[in-house]
Amino acid sequence: MENYILEESYISPIAKPKLTGKSLLRSLKLIKRALTVEKLAKQYKLGQSNINQLNKSNLQSTTDDKSNLQSTEVVNSSLNELNDMNLDIHLTRLVKRGVLDVTKSLRKGIIGIVLIASDVHPIDVVSHLPILCEELSISYAYVTNKRILSDICQSKRPTCAVLIVKPVKDLPNKIKKLSENNKLDYTKLYHKVDQNIKKCHPYL
Repeated sequence: MENYILEESYISPIAKPKLTGKSLLRSLKLIKRALTVEKLAKQYKLGQSNINQLNKSNLQSTTDDKSNLQSTEVVNSSLNELNDMNLDIHLTRLVKRGVLDVTKSLRKGIIGIVLIASDVHPIDVVSHLPILCEELSISYAYVTNKRILSDICQSKRPTCAVLIVKPVKDLPNKIKKLSENNKLDYTKLYHKVDQNIKKCHPYL
């Protein structure tokens, strides 16, 4: 990540404020952590759907015997447990990638932090994002280039913009269902990045 700080290419004239140094590294760390939680949530959801399908097939194969009724009750109880542990679909969509996805999410009222590549040309591609963010009081800032965003998002295509969704209040409890790693909670990191952007922002 440190190598990206020194990289300079075309810089858009509207790229203000531009994150550098520790501020840039912190924002990239935020994206990475949110993506990790998102990936774990997707894996959990996939495993959950597989178990649900298996249990449904077991229910269909049961007959009216007393013994099979007992097995049906066991399956039903396991399904109820899964429903109790069901995670919000919100956790599988923590990072929005690309100008279209970010724009659509903002217009739907999703709150978060928007990071825009400062080397996007022509600027018309992303020029509407700062205006939209200011109208919605959403923090936004510029990062070094498209490559830094595409690499952190593990995308082969250049990524012009990213939206990190604001963490829900009970995020730590939801993460506990996914992993024992307490460091995955990005709530404090999110607020640090948000406050830092607002401090140096000329328009917010």
